[in-house]
Amino acid sequence: MGMELIRRSTVVETEAYRNQSLEMFGQAFDLLQKARQVVAMAAPSVGDAGHFDDAARDAIAPKYGGGYHEKERRERFLDAMRRQVDCAVWHHLIGSTDLEKLMDHKARAQFREQLKKDPPPATADNCFATMRALMGDADAIFKRGIAEAFSRLDRRFRSHDGFKVGNRIVLDRAFSEHGCWNHYRDQDETLRDVERAFCVLDGTAMPARSGGIIGAIDSARRGFGVQTYTAQNQYFRVRVFKNGNAHVYFLRDDLVTRVNKLLAEYYGEVLGAGSDVAEAKPDFIRTPARNYGFFETPVAVAERVLQEAGYLRGKSVLEPNAGRGALASKAVAAGAMVTCVEIQQQHAAFLRDQGIYNQVIHDDFFDQTPDGLELFDVIIMNPPFDGQRDIDHVTHAARFLKPGGKLVAIMAAGVEFRDNAKAVAFRALHARMGGSFLDLPAGSFAESGTMVNTIIAEMHAPRA
Repeated sequence: MGMELIRRSTVVETEAYRNQSLEMFGQAFDLLQKARQVVAMAAPSVGDAGHFDDAARDAIAPKYGGGYHEKERRERFLDAMRRQVDCAVWHHLIGSTDLEKLMDHKARAQFREQLKKDPPPATADNCFATMRALMGDADAIFKRGIAEAFSRLDRRFRSHDGFKVGNRIVLDRAFSEHGCWNHYRDQDETLRDVERAFCVLDGTAMPARSGGIIGAIDSARRGFGVQTYTAQNQYFRVRVFKNGNAHVYFLRDDLVTRVNKLLAEYYGEVLGAGSDVAEAKPDFIRTPARNYGFFETPVAVAERVLQEAGYLRGKSVLEPNAGRGALASKAVAAGAMVTCVEIQQQHAAFLRDQGIYNQVIHDDFFDQTPDGLELFDVIIMNPPFDGQRDIDHVTHAARFLKPGGKLVAIMAAGVEFRDNAKAVAFRALHARMGGSFLDLPAGSFAESGTMVNTIIAEMHAPRA
């Protein structure tokens, strides 16, 4: 975000102060031990700290490792002090570069918790290298913060779809029955994160809580209990309803456009998750996706798909977008007879070389028909998402189910809530087939090179 790297001379000076403070803590510990000996000489029948209250006793005989050998107790005390000093230094360095202002509140909380648990030594080399790396990732940190803020919103509302922001967002159950912020939902922090993004993009300072949109809402609220009222600042107009929901309308179209561009860059245009995906045409897309839409299924996701597929021993299973067998191999391990269809020749050859599959077909799945292939007990799949091709693939695959058969597919999360004709038609088919949707955790495909949000869609063929 164009921030200036902190000067090395400043970091070197910081390390010198850090080392000096640790040396002084060591001297303080040694002096406290001498003081204990003097107490024992003054009151030998009582002991070195017997008549002191808890606070004084902790100061004279620190609780860090009480009962340990003197040398070990000193080491444990100094280690505890080192952690506190280093934690303070890191907080100062991050705060002085405005990096925290680019993080959403969840990322800031995780960062602080990690520092509290095990802060790295705040040496000049460590500080400079870490700050240089963090500042080099400032754009990614900012984009991730925006994506996190919008992904936390309830996706059942159609005002946004996780990839594209519309003219408003809905904060579900933002207020309790008493009319105050529902802190179990953290929606005030989410709104603060959205405001932070707008401020950064607009080049303005992020106001204190009381001076931003939260302060405007708090000022507009009157009396006890949930009411209907409106609050506004330069970026938002917020309408609060008696059900506790808050509708947040954006007043700057230019900033919304820039947010959508950043979301598209974060999630990846290659997956059709760009800022124009919500207007995708309903037409069937016959041409292959860019790079065939291949993003290998991570192990954890594959295991979840197999869990949803259920008992597979002795059953016939189809994997119509087999790739390198991330799903299919697990089905074989579960005792299934697996048929793979794969459009890329090198992947099909890899699958054949495994020698574990019932059949491997090198072909475009859309050229296959139930009459030419067969019907299956279970279908597991991770199709391409580009341009909503996942809908086309899953719709075609459903034709290959035996009566009573089950289909389990990884799909882009937008299929569950987008309003375009293709998504609406698919949800109708999904409902007719007794379908269900299961959210996968954010970042489930990060190791495969994409941050696209994903779900598992399950469908069942009617029994004969």
